[in-house]
Parts: sequence; C-alpha cells; structure tokens
Amino acid sequence: MEMRKKIIRSFMFTFLISFLIGFTILFGIMYMVFLNTQQTRQFDQLRIIENMNEVEKKDVGKYLEKLDSRLTVIDEDGQVLYDNIVDTIDENHLERSEVKQALAQTQGSAVRKSDTTNIDYLYTAIYDETSHIIVRLATPFDGIAQSSFALLPSFIMAFLIALVTVWFISKRMASTIILPLQEISQKIWTTRIGKEKIRFEMYQYPELYEITEAIESMNEEISENISQLEKEKKIRQEFFSNASHELKTPLTSIIGYTELLKTNTITDKEQKQRCLDLIMKESQHMKQLVEDILTISKLESEEYKASLSHVSIPELMNAVLDRFQVSMETMGLIVDVQCDPLLVYADKRHIEGLFENLISNAVKYNVQGGKISIACYGVNQDMIFKIQDTGIGISKEDQERVFQRFYRADKQRSKVISGTGLGLAIVKHIVQYYDGSIKLESEEKKGTAITLSLPVLVKDH
Repeated sequence: MEMRKKIIRSFMFTFLISFLIGFTILFGIMYMVFLNTQQTRQFDQLRIIENMNEVEKKDVGKYLEKLDSRLTVIDEDGQVLYDNIVDTIDENHLERSEVKQALAQTQGSAVRKSDTTNIDYLYTAIYDETSHIIVRLATPFDGIAQSSFALLPSFIMAFLIALVTVWFISKRMASTIILPLQEISQKIWTTRIGKEKIRFEMYQYPELYEITEAIESMNEEISENISQLEKEKKIRQEFFSNASHELKTPLTSIIGYTELLKTNTITDKEQKQRCLDLIMKESQHMKQLVEDILTISKLESEEYKASLSHVSIPELMNAVLDRFQVSMETMGLIVDVQCDPLLVYADKRHIEGLFENLISNAVKYNVQGGKISIACYGVNQDMIFKIQDTGIGISKEDQERVFQRFYRADKQRSKVISGTGLGLAIVKHIVQYYDGSIKLESEEKKGTAITLSLPVLVKDH
C-alpha cells in the first residue's frame, strides 16, 4: 500500500517538476528568440537610418515617435545631438552600455528602463566611423510579457487537465503493475546487460509480455547499438540546431526589410531598390539552403530510390563548367580538364551535384590567377573524378570536419563567400549512397585535391 502511494506521489511530483521545467525552458527560449529577432531587426533599421541625411532622420524620428520608439543621435563625446522624444538632453551618454559597445565594436545593445520615459526599452546602437556619430534606436520591450499573460489561461487549463489525467493513470498503474515490475526490475538489476542472456517469466498481462520480449531482444544487441544511437542523436541535434540558425538569419533580414518597405519608412528610391535586392538575395539563399537540406534528407532516407539512367560524363562536365565560366574568367583561373568519354549508370542529378559542388569550391576558394586541374577516367567498373586547385587550402584540424553539415573551414572568408555549408556534406552523402569512396588531400596556402571513386561505370564509348 505504501509503495502504491509512493508511486502515485512520484508520478505527480515528476509531472509537476517536468511541467514547470518545460514551461520555464519554453519561456526562456521565447524570450531569447524575441530578443534576438528584435535586435536583428533594429540593427537592420539602424544601418539604413545611418545613411540618411539629417532631414530624413528627423522625418523617421517623427514616425518612430508614433510607435513609442526613440531615435537618438550621439557624438563621440557622449553628447546627444538629436532625440525624437525629448527636445534637449544634457546628460552625457558615454557610459551607456550600448554606446560603449558601439564605440568598441561598431554596434551594441542593452535592455533597461529609460530614465526619461520610465519604460523598458531595447536599445541598439551603431557607430558611424565616417561621420563619427552614434545612431541609437530604442523600442519598448514588453512583447514577451504580453504574450505570456495571453498564454496564462491556456497554461492553467492544460495544467489542471494534465494533473487530473496523470493522477488517474498513476493510480491505476500503481495498482496493476507493482508486482510484475518489481520482478522485471530485479531481473534486470541481477543481469549484466549486454553480457548475459536474460529470460523473464510469462506474465498474464500482454503488455508486460511485450515489454519483456523487447528487453530480451534488445539485450542481445544493446552493447553495439548504444554507441551508435548516441552518435546519431548527437548528429541530429547538431543538424537541427544549425539548420534552424541558418534559416532564421535570412528570414529575419527578409522580415526586417519588408517591414521597412511596408511602413514606407524608406522614401529614397535607391534605398528601396537596395532593400528589394537584399530581400531577393536572402530569399535565394534560403531556397538553396532548403533544397540542400532536402537533398541530404533524401539521401539519408532508407526508402529513397534514385532515378537511374545512362549519363554521358563529358556532356555533363561541359554543362557544369559553362556555369562557372564567368567566375573563372573574372578570377583569371587556368582550367585544365582531361575527361575520358565515359558513360555511367546513375542519377544524373547526383553526378551533376558532385561536379557542381566540387568545382564551385575550387573556384570560390582559389586565388586570383590560380589553376584548377580536373581529371575523370575509368578504372574497372569505377568512375574516378579528381579535382585539384591552387587555392587557400584546408588546415589539418579542419580536414576531418569539412564534410560535416554547415561546417565551413575558412571562417573569415566564408563571411563574404556565398554558400550554405552543405556542399561537401552532399558530396559525401552521394558517394556513400553509391558505396563509393572519397579522399581529401590539402595543404594551407597551397591548395586542395579531392578524389572520388564511384562504382557506376558502364563502359568507354
């Protein structure tokens, strides 16, 4: 009887703690997402505002005043030159945290209550090195609190329903499974899982029989599976975390520029066109990112079947090289291509993806006036594709990770070179799909060579 009560109390306590922790984590995530989104939007707005003249800034300031937002212009000494809320401010702003950050790092942000308006604001500031002024934007920061209060009735209702449901379920379970669960638990504790065979008694409950049968089966392979499961779990967590981050960045920019255009905050035609160009660029980047993610997801799926056909390698190679002709000429690259007249039986999109991603990297990460050597030939039933460049190379510590999703070796150069960070990951998955092999050789400042071997060759022709 005491154990029954203890089980019920444990169920209820666990439910309560889990529910509160989950809600706390959810609230924290909502807060951080809201803060990061609003920070990004305000920085985007400030970058546009800082390029305006004084008259345009004041016009924007009048518009922002209607939205309870503050626009402030501050000189390097901390003196306020303009504020759209208060006509004259004598207080020096040099010690404000967002101003300090802007002077040190060109941009800064902080959340605090305004001494002037007594309202909680999110302050963001950008330092203009040309005009030596700091442009600061502050917006009321209480949206997350309003959302929380709106969700409170639903939270209370869900909590009460779940509480009653868990109480009934825990009461019933405590009454029916205490004894067999004790026996199962004892058997498990006295057996070295993964090293000894485990056998259970036949229980009258079909559900318990299914559990014991599953435990017996899992025990036979648990020693080798547990490490694999942990590895796959870590890979998926990293993938979803990186994917959400990479998708959020262009989406945030698109929303910010769209809001500026929608509210007619920008009147200059050139600035409007610049916003539209940036929206288009970020949209294309996000589209490519989604397509690359879908490609990897398909290749990882056990049910995925490629659409195989006969593919002429020289024709496909020439088509892919034509796409990079302008980029190659712009960089003054010397391209040496030696391609045998091969015919393969594979998915044309896969072979095209291999060529396009590897040639793209050889071009993007090459040096001005560099060289790219491409060779494609057959060995037995394998198609061998080798590409070598004279580019910046890859460090030894990065060579082990370049085929991971979203990993880009040259962090500084990657900021200005377009890409999703999924190119080599797609190459690796395609090679694995055909049970091929891939080899990478690279040295910093000297170049990189990648060799692929795929068992897809039909014949020479």
